[in-house]
Amino acid sequence: MTESLVINDSQMVISTTSLPTGTVTYPYAGYSFTMSSGGSPPFTWNVTKGSVPSGLMFGTDGSLSGTPTSAGSFPFTVTATDSAQTPQTAPASFVLVISNPGPPVVNPTPLPPAGTNGTVYGYSFTANGGFLPLSWKLTSGALPTGLTLGTDGALSGTPTSIGSFPIAVTVTDSAPTPAMNTALFTLVISNPPPPTINTAPVPPTGIVGTLYPFFQFTAGGGLAPLIWSETGALPGLALSIDGILSGTPSGAGIFPITLNVIDQLKQSAASTLVTVRVSLARPAATFTHVGNMTVARTGHTATLLLSGKVLVAGGPNASAELYDPTSEMFTATIGLMSIARSGHTATLLADAALANHGKVLMAGGAGTTLTAELYDPTTNMFTATGSMQAMRNGQTATLLNTGQVLVAGGATASAELFDPASGTFSATGDMTVSRTGHTATLLPDGTVLIAGGAGATAELYDPTSGKFTATGNMSESRSGHTATLLAGGTVLTNGKVLIAGPDITAELFDPASGSFSSVGNLAILYYASVLGSTATLRKDGTVVVAGGQIRPSYSGSSSIANAELFASESEGFTATGSLITARQGHTATELGDGTVLVTGGYTLRFIRQGRGGIEIRTVLSSAELFK
Repeated sequence: MTESLVINDSQMVISTTSLPTGTVTYPYAGYSFTMSSGGSPPFTWNVTKGSVPSGLMFGTDGSLSGTPTSAGSFPFTVTATDSAQTPQTAPASFVLVISNPGPPVVNPTPLPPAGTNGTVYGYSFTANGGFLPLSWKLTSGALPTGLTLGTDGALSGTPTSIGSFPIAVTVTDSAPTPAMNTALFTLVISNPPPPTINTAPVPPTGIVGTLYPFFQFTAGGGLAPLIWSETGALPGLALSIDGILSGTPSGAGIFPITLNVIDQLKQSAASTLVTVRVSLARPAATFTHVGNMTVARTGHTATLLLSGKVLVAGGPNASAELYDPTSEMFTATIGLMSIARSGHTATLLADAALANHGKVLMAGGAGTTLTAELYDPTTNMFTATGSMQAMRNGQTATLLNTGQVLVAGGATASAELFDPASGTFSATGDMTVSRTGHTATLLPDGTVLIAGGAGATAELYDPTSGKFTATGNMSESRSGHTATLLAGGTVLTNGKVLIAGPDITAELFDPASGSFSSVGNLAILYYASVLGSTATLRKDGTVVVAGGQIRPSYSGSSSIANAELFASESEGFTATGSLITARQGHTATELGDGTVLVTGGYTLRFIRQGRGGIEIRTVLSSAELFK
């Protein structure tokens, strides 16, 4: 027996709501016809009786749009057809009302803004009503010299005269019998305020005997052209009347000059003190490949041993290896660390009078361990030592003149001391605030400078009292920056601490005054930073800053290969040879011969995909030498 099953769609019903009214020559607000019930979508729509107003379009998707060109009441019927095997249809009737606009009326607000002599001006008059398009013209008065009124109502240009200018503007519509309306306005154009010299960006650091990079001073306010002048010594350099600093420096040093500028109206800016820095010419530095590490590493440590070899450990694993400067090769240590470590600290115990002399203290890492251990170069093995008293992540470890090691911070304000004689940790005074991403630098007097990781604050640790006390603040908040004790440079900078990054700014801490002072900006591009870079003091007193990244932005983050030198005679930075591999999160260790070993880290690359993209992070096993 054969049976049939018949399934019927429910009756189709079109939603019937009032259509938005329209206005001749004005774009219609738009409307989409919809089905309130029944039928099998999708639906096809058609006008089956009457017609929509001229200028409007009816889509098969039920949309009604366009710009009406005639007024009246327009009855029409739309019919929807569904997609069933046997299609159903449903009609519905509508009336669309299109009106003529009223005569145009100039909007009295917002008023045209006041303008400034010599500064680009922009404003548009507007009106309500009228058949579009509207046409505008000046019917009374005169515009300030340099301004024009377009037929679209746009008032634009650069005024070159000052005063109050009463004007009348008339708008005319496009009706068969045009209608118009006039309104009165007053334009006020004033002279600009006196110029103000911009103090940023700062002039780049020059090099003796090398053409100075293009740099122009700028000012806000004033009526162009501006005339610049300066007082002060600039050996080999000159400032043009248009504010361009150029030439070939003939002497190194720090050169304060006083800038002056006057505008066309003879208005003067307040004199501004600016520092021009020039470094000595130094031989071109280069990075060269050395043997790769046995594994890729980032978040690792690199410690120069008494033998001249470098212990590279962790990042993020339990392995370690030794770099031999003679062979320029890496070999794995016999022993492994007790756990995988990353972001830990490694400190050479260098006091010959104490136990464990020449060993390396490995502490923390992974953020979840209290453990510490010692690497013994004589056995090439790691052995456990006493545990820390607090969990730490991003801590610092500083070898004190007493032979003890100060371990401070790491998402905590606490600090503790490692005693090489007993191999144990004991609590010492707490810092004034919790810090992570800070730096710790042993000063010549035996105290330790703790800087950043908690805004712009800094403090000093005194091993004699075991206490921390606040010192002067830095010029800005810093975390992930570098801190380098200067030596081998000028008398004025030796014993000071160079703080650099993570942006392009840098400053010096003076232990004598307990204060920070700004120095020249880094030489990298303004949109880059030295986040994840290293700073290494060289035997000639310069500091090499290497690596970093382009700041996160729409284009993503990317590592950079830039390297530059800080010179004490200029307190400024100049570019030097680039890294072979762009990297950040690497280590840099000065070797006995003055070269700098760079190991590991990672490279960020941004791959664009459509309007966005992805960042690819590659951990590196490569190493290179800076000579």
